Order: sequence, then C-alpha cells, then structure tokens
Amino acid sequence: MSISPAQPLQLRPASGWLPPALDESAVDVLYDDLVAASRHRRRRGYSQPMLRVLVNSDQVDPQFGPQATAAHVLPEPRAWVQRLAGALLECMTGVRSTSQISRWVSPLVYERINARAVIAKRRGARPMHRSLVRKVHVCAPDDGVVEASVVIQHDGRVRAMALRLVGVDGRWMITAMELG
Repeated sequence: MSISPAQPLQLRPASGWLPPALDESAVDVLYDDLVAASRHRRRRGYSQPMLRVLVNSDQVDPQFGPQATAAHVLPEPRAWVQRLAGALLECMTGVRSTSQISRWVSPLVYERINARAVIAKRRGARPMHRSLVRKVHVCAPDDGVVEASVVIQHDGRVRAMALRLVGVDGRWMITAMELG
C-alpha cells in the first residue's frame, strides 16, 4: 500500500460575508441613535413595551401570573438591599455582568441598568475600588412593599440611590430605581 503525496493547500480569499461587518463610523451612528432615543423616551415618559410586573391587576391571570408575596414571608429587606445596592452600581459601571441581577429587578429597571452598562463599557473606564454601602434606610408603606434609600461610596464618590422593592413570587423585586 503506497501513500500518495499530500497536495499543497490552496488559500482563497473569503467570499463576501452576509451581513457585512460594521465599521467604526456605523457603530458610532448606532450608538448615537440609541442615546438620542433613550433621551427622547425619558422626556416623553415612554418605555419600550415589555413584560411588566403587574401584581393584583385585572389583566393578570390570578393563577399563573406574578403572585404578590406578604412581607413576613420575604427575607429581611435591609440586609437584602445592602447586598444588592452595590451590585447594581457595579453593573451600571460595567464591572459586573447585568445578567447577574436580572432575577431581582423588573424588566424596565433592567433595561435602564443595561443601557448604563453599555455606555460605561464603551467609555472603557474601570473603577479603582469596589462599591461600599455606607447607610441603608428602609420604610414599608404597605405589606410586601419596601422603599429604601441607600448611601454608596463608589470610586471616590458618594452617591445616593432610591429603590422600591415589591414582594413577587416569594422574593424581593426592584421595580423602581433612581441614582443621584
């Protein structure tokens, strides 16, 4: 049995890729459009339609929709807010992946955090130190609802964060967040 000699490898140019890759100027245009659209949405009070957490609403099936959870069934909110507030800020600055907090925030809050993370990653700035939660103040205006104000030190700055948590399906879910 004889072995035939190997044929030389022929290199050919790659055919046209579909869709073609975006160049830097096209990426910049898309990014500017995203920023302009988010500013326009905030002014009008518009948010992209997506699944909202509607607890105790006529539009939600009472058996299969999100279920409201009483406060006595949920974990202690102060410790929970303390752990999650720093993680939220780290997600917004691009240090932590936003997918890590997707279970704990509503889709609208997740959209806002993800948009800030994209902008932070594009800038390329990385914080020097981890976030340090200084103070947490919690009040409960209703059963299964908590409003918290948090003072956070992050990368040499002290910032304020306001959160609204609602008990849904046996866990706390952040349905509103403001960062100062």
